[in-house]
Amino acid sequence: MAWEPHVNGLARVPVSHWNEAFEEAAKYISKRLYSEEDFEETDERAKRSKLGDEEHLDEEPVISEAVLRGEQEDTEETEEEVAKGQDFLVQDSPEEARFSIEQKFLLEMPSDFFDLWECCSNINKEKPEEALLKAGLTLVGPYDVMTGKLKKIKERKVSHYVCHWRYYYDPPEFMTVIAGDKDEFHIGYYRDDPFHMPCFVASMSSVKQGQIKPLGENIFAGVCSYLTQRMKEENPFKKAPLLRLYKEIESFAKKKDYSLLAVTKNMKKRNKKVVAKTFHGAGIVVPVENDVGYRELPETYGNLKKMLQKVVDSKNEDEQIKNFDAIQEIITNVQFAFDEGDSGTGIELGLNLFTFGGEVFHKPLMHLLSVGYDLLERDPFIDILQAHLRNRRRGSQVSILDTDS
Repeated sequence: MAWEPHVNGLARVPVSHWNEAFEEAAKYISKRLYSEEDFEETDERAKRSKLGDEEHLDEEPVISEAVLRGEQEDTEETEEEVAKGQDFLVQDSPEEARFSIEQKFLLEMPSDFFDLWECCSNINKEKPEEALLKAGLTLVGPYDVMTGKLKKIKERKVSHYVCHWRYYYDPPEFMTVIAGDKDEFHIGYYRDDPFHMPCFVASMSSVKQGQIKPLGENIFAGVCSYLTQRMKEENPFKKAPLLRLYKEIESFAKKKDYSLLAVTKNMKKRNKKVVAKTFHGAGIVVPVENDVGYRELPETYGNLKKMLQKVVDSKNEDEQIKNFDAIQEIITNVQFAFDEGDSGTGIELGLNLFTFGGEVFHKPLMHLLSVGYDLLERDPFIDILQAHLRNRRRGSQVSILDTDS
């Protein structure tokens, strides 16, 4: 069997029992931990310095070649330690908010993100982040760079910043920028590639856990879509202030020439490129040339969910390992897909495990997505994922300021 959960259980599988695909993932993570070239980029992107650089110069890599070849047992390093990946100590913040956000969150923000801040500043000059409170919304996440709240963080690690306002079911492709006041409702940007601008704005909530609902192509469309739905649900007395707020945002958006359509031509164009819907519904887009880049999973989503539920419902570790066999067969198929250039298949399965939820799936999904993102050169998603899996929290208390006191 390619990946032997029968040896030491799902929570701790020695590296010597990984097959070639997972060995490649381990080598890649080890390389990312200690490769100087990866850490000293000084181009237009924000500068970051490797945490504890001097302390590690003379140390051996976390995963030795002997372990990878199966000549030595992996008795020291746990999967959690391997998963730490890169971590950076953020240097002094750039003065311009655009670059400061990219430095901390690893992603570049679109113009509409900053324009909404300007719009909210017109509505509430003292606290722009609270301009939408009448609708139960607060600007959060990267907006906290602009409010100055993130200056309170004691340890200025990138792994902290990328988890700021990252909800349990937020995949690496999704970035929360607005939080609601109930049902873990939040609005954020979804992008297929970390080096490209977002494809659309969407919402998520605990009402439909893990489901991503597109609201429009920009943040104004997202907010207006939410306000429209909220006004339908409120009585006339509560509807009036929401309508005034809607008109203010609508007026500003029109001046900036932002579309408020829920589905735009660009969104339709992207939908045609989606190779797999995934459990979260937003789908994934990967390069496919001459039928190479993606292949379908050998199981339907319905059957896959049943398999995953059996693992979660297992009464003991032995039963859990036995129930994992069916999933292992799918993972083996995905590993063959990786070898033959179909990286999208691994991303699909990895995101499905992530969206289904459960710590028991963290190890396999981390490897599936690490390999998939690496093959597609979507490295920032790897850093975001690894940080999130170490700090994955349920509920609405997902601000790093809540835990960094």
